Amino acid sequence: MNTLLLRFCYIAVGLFVAIQSAYAEKSAESLDAHVHGLSELTIAMDAKTIEIQLISPAMNLVGFEYKASSKQDIAAVKQAELLLEQKDSLFLIAGGGCQHLSTSIDSGDLLESDNHHDGHDDHDKHNDHDDHEKHDDHDDHDDHEKHDDHGKHDDHSEHDQGDTHSEMVASYSYSCKDTSKLSSIKVALFASFPGIHKVNTLWVTPSKQGSSILSAKNSTINLK
Repeated sequence: MNTLLLRFCYIAVGLFVAIQSAYAEKSAESLDAHVHGLSELTIAMDAKTIEIQLISPAMNLVGFEYKASSKQDIAAVKQAELLLEQKDSLFLIAGGGCQHLSTSIDSGDLLESDNHHDGHDDHDKHNDHDDHEKHDDHDDHDDHEKHDDHGKHDDHSEHDQGDTHSEMVASYSYSCKDTSKLSSIKVALFASFPGIHKVNTLWVTPSKQGSSILSAKNSTINLK
């Protein structure tokens, strides 16, 4: 069902964007240009299901876009994940008799994989072995490698700070008695994430589609 619904959403949104050229230009300027303060929201419905997807530059949610390595940065990502999981305070759905089914948060752009952690453990073991042997030539060689690695680390840091564009993606699924009875959806992201200033929104139902630019002062999608 989800796959069919997403296909329906993509087709409908594609047709709608083709017709609404002015909105398409605004949309292209958003995530394609990676505009901080701007996020994207897509809402697709069939008779008894709602799928909501939020795509946002990580800067809007955690204040940075590089790989989190310090405890403070990792905690910031985890806190953002917790806030994104609070669906009842983020999306207020009026009518339709809808119940939340599932939430999926993708923060892979910001968090290192488990494999990287394993590699770090192996590196520590290698250092223990070097300390045990303590060969002067080997130590000199290590110092040279450390110097080279330091240069590589600097290059990597500059790349992370200057060129990296990271996003977080949150997806929400709802089951409804009848989405035709749904009158509005209030998007309350702005209180939880002050870094989000505007949300470009596309919504599609079985009978119509629409778009809006939401803000803290205008955060409700009216479907009637």
